[in-house]
Amino acid sequence: MIKGEKVLLREMRKSDIDYAVRWVNDPEVTQYLMIYPPISEIAEERWLQNIGENKGGKFALFVIEAIEGETTKPIGNVELSDINHLAGNAEFGIAIFEKDHWSNGYGTEAAELIIRYGFEQLNLHRISSFAHAFNERSIRLHRKVGFQEEGRRRKAYFRNGAYHDEVVFGLLKDEWSALCQA
Repeated sequence: MIKGEKVLLREMRKSDIDYAVRWVNDPEVTQYLMIYPPISEIAEERWLQNIGENKGGKFALFVIEAIEGETTKPIGNVELSDINHLAGNAEFGIAIFEKDHWSNGYGTEAAELIIRYGFEQLNLHRISSFAHAFNERSIRLHRKVGFQEEGRRRKAYFRNGAYHDEVVFGLLKDEWSALCQA
């Protein structure tokens, strides 16, 4: 468990399936993700089981819970995936599924917490990420937490009958350390 001021990051558990199924079947939310609804409860359970079988520590998935006084409320997920311990690389991903928590700093703090976890606990050298060019909120978040835009994959994502660009981001440990010192 990783705790910040606004959010708590905890491991996903089987009881989260109900939230997850609702979240991944909301078209307003999934327009920004690489998933295509409808997704069944069985499919989500299989996905969670695969995460649980995380061979070689290649995946770190956390549920983001908003801290609301003495209680918490699940609002999304944050992850480091494709973790390569030898090369010191991983890929960052985040989704705030509860729309009433969009643009209120929850995603920023969750991103900062998992980036710190990646660099300090997993001893990563580099964290990569991608955002759809039309997802301005995600692009702002990446820049805010220190990611540098490294390029663009043209028309790499198909949604709503059209192809869209994908923005490629990277963050190096020394860049992150310098940001923390500032």
